[in-house]
Amino acid sequence: MVPDLFVNFSIVISLIFIYMQVRWRSHKKSSVPGLSMIIDGLSGGFLGYLLMYFSIRVNGDTILDFRYIPVMLLVLFVGKRPALISSLVIGLSRFQIGAGRSAESAVYLIGILLAGYLVLDEFFKNKENILKKGMFFTLYSNIIVTFFLIYLIEGMNLAPLILLFWLISTLAGMSAVYLVNYIRNSEYLFNKYQIESSTDFLTGLSNVRRFEAFWEKVSLEAQMNQESVALIMLDIDHFKRTNDAYGHSAGDYVLVELGRILEEVIHKNGMAFRKGGEEFAVVLPKSDKAEAVQLAEAIRRKVEQHHFITHNLISIPVTVSIGVTVYPETINQLSDMIEMADVLLYKSKHEGRNRVSV
Repeated sequence: MVPDLFVNFSIVISLIFIYMQVRWRSHKKSSVPGLSMIIDGLSGGFLGYLLMYFSIRVNGDTILDFRYIPVMLLVLFVGKRPALISSLVIGLSRFQIGAGRSAESAVYLIGILLAGYLVLDEFFKNKENILKKGMFFTLYSNIIVTFFLIYLIEGMNLAPLILLFWLISTLAGMSAVYLVNYIRNSEYLFNKYQIESSTDFLTGLSNVRRFEAFWEKVSLEAQMNQESVALIMLDIDHFKRTNDAYGHSAGDYVLVELGRILEEVIHKNGMAFRKGGEEFAVVLPKSDKAEAVQLAEAIRRKVEQHHFITHNLISIPVTVSIGVTVYPETINQLSDMIEMADVLLYKSKHEGRNRVSV
């Protein structure tokens, strides 16, 4: 009996861990509406079926297992609809394990469990402690399963079995809740740190680390496929004066607005980066010289004409100097493009600023 319950416990923990790793890493918005919901619901149903398959056979057609756990987890972490799908799969697949009075009661069991979970979920809607919430779900599950066990089995001392079930069921239920919550939080933090490590905290543009990785990828593809690629470097003119005259908060505002302008002008033609300080870069894959110069001029004009107005209604005049290099039209070595774009940027500055040099 103990080994059978331990097998159920092991199945719950191992499959939850495997499923969450696979599902999280492969999760993308599908073009098929509701596909994720169906996958989660069917997966929960399959886990419930495995738990019933490796269950304890109490008597002729009555089995004992932890099939409630997948439904409970879906209500706690995913949603009501996947939990409903999972419940239907578990209820119907119980007849594949064996038909009879216990199988019919199992349908009512899973329905009552689901209904109770939904009520508890509504009751604890504003509670943030997921482990406390999971404890109430698990205790409720134990009570309902015990009631059905007593109802189905007569003339047998169930006290040792019920005590053992409560102990291992509570351990399994709380372990499952803890594991799912832990993996979910870990993956969230991992993704958050990944984004932050490649994103400029102020402007929201990709940072210099992301620029280096993206440039390496784009330049390699351009060389392999013999395609053009353009690189634009730009720098805010007299930015130190802006900080000195209007304050660093105004300077930060200018940087944020410039980042927004770059994304607006570039749109889907390329990718903008903040390299550091007041220096920005734009990478334009598959763009020729005419396209790159046209876009650089559009950026210059947009910045010059934009009203940089601070919170205290002070208008700050802002212009940018720009350098543009294009492979293979203006340079035949991809490895020299960054250095050449910088040279052209400073050429624009030395020739009077607020201009594009190619």
